[in-house]
Amino acid sequence: MNESSIPAGDLRVREHLANERTYLAWLRTSLAMMAFGLGAAKFGSHNEVYAFAAGGVLVGAAIAGFGYATVRYRALNQEITQGRVVIGASARGPIAAATVLVLAAFIALVLLVR
Repeated sequence: MNESSIPAGDLRVREHLANERTYLAWLRTSLAMMAFGLGAAKFGSHNEVYAFAAGGVLVGAAIAGFGYATVRYRALNQEITQGRVVIGASARGPIAAATVLVLAAFIALVLLVR
C-alpha cells in the first residue's frame, strides 16, 4: 500500500506518532545533557567553581531544551489536529535549539579543562 492510497485519518495518526517520536528524542537529549551537567558539577574539575559553572551551563541548556521541545510538540500537535501543517515551514527553531545545546556543551568543556 503506497502513501497515496492511505486514508487521511491514518496519515494524521502517522504525523502524531512522528511528532511524538521527535519530542521524545529531544527529551532524551535534554535528559542526557542534564545528567552530564550534574556529573560535571559533582566530579568535573579540581576547581569546584568551574565544575559548578560547567554543570550549571549544561543543566540550564537541558532545561531550555525541555521547554523548547514541549512548546514545539504542543504547537505541532495542534497544527496536525487542525490539518494545517506546513512541512519545512521553519527550520530555524530546531537549528537554534541544537546550536544552543552544542554551545553549552562547548562552554562546559572549556570550563572543565581550566
